[in-house]
Amino acid sequence: MPKKALLAGLRPAEKFLFSVVILFILGLAFQFLGAFLAAWIYGFSISDVLALGTYEDPKYLAASKLIQILGSVGTFIIPALLFSFLFQGDFFSLYRFRNPTGMRPMLLVVLMMVSVIPFINYLAEINMKMEIPIRALDQLLRTLESTAEEMMVAFTATTSIGGLLVNLLMIAVIAPVGEELIFRGLLQSLIRDMVRNIHLAVLITAVFFSAFHFQFFSFLPRFVLGLILGYLMYYGQSIWYPILAHFVNNAMGVVYYYFNSRGSADDMLEEIGTSTLIPVAAVVSLTLFLLFALLWYYQLGRFTSQPPQPGEIEKE
Repeated sequence: MPKKALLAGLRPAEKFLFSVVILFILGLAFQFLGAFLAAWIYGFSISDVLALGTYEDPKYLAASKLIQILGSVGTFIIPALLFSFLFQGDFFSLYRFRNPTGMRPMLLVVLMMVSVIPFINYLAEINMKMEIPIRALDQLLRTLESTAEEMMVAFTATTSIGGLLVNLLMIAVIAPVGEELIFRGLLQSLIRDMVRNIHLAVLITAVFFSAFHFQFFSFLPRFVLGLILGYLMYYGQSIWYPILAHFVNNAMGVVYYYFNSRGSADDMLEEIGTSTLIPVAAVVSLTLFLLFALLWYYQLGRFTSQPPQPGEIEKE
């Protein structure tokens, strides 16, 4: 580790606390920066931009997308590079960008993420049927879930190629890159060093990852997605694997909504694995996913010195 790293001497718990505080501060700062720029560019007041307005207004929707993009960059990507510099002495080494990957393992990651869709959707159905004993809290969380879904539908509803490309940049590129740098690249590593157990670290990071989205009735599928991404990072020893997996997951949703907006898609993507097509599809999905995951693991030996063995703590 380079000696010039300013905060290299901090203990893992101290680095974790420092990172969380900085993430919170920069996240707020860039949200307000995005609101200021959006208000200036689109002619809104800052209070109007920050309020939950109607997404039927194209100008408000464009302003919201600008805030989302700047917020993602400022909350995740910029802090991630900053943390690598402060902890490691350069902007990239913390995240294993330079570790080798290969075409076959990358293709298998794509197949893993495509095959797991029915299983993830089945988990989403189970999650939506859960009820919170406190009725007022249950209604509040369902309202938040509905609002988030409304925003996602509005963000992804486009019939133009330009709109599709913007959505892919915002949802399938910037968000996955930033979230993977922070959750799998930084936090999972710090938690691993604190608890000294990689599997517990992957689990805890997946909980944080899912909870971060503040959608209780989508917690379970996102938690499982977080587990997949965490193990891709651990066994693959490169940030590119979880970034690719996250990209594929988000891009499939963006492309689905694009074709749905054009009237050339039905509800097949969201219903695969749910009761509409019977849960057997989810079992087949999970089986295929595990098969591709096993093939991916055995392909890793050709591109890394040796994949970490179960329970082994990877060396920095």
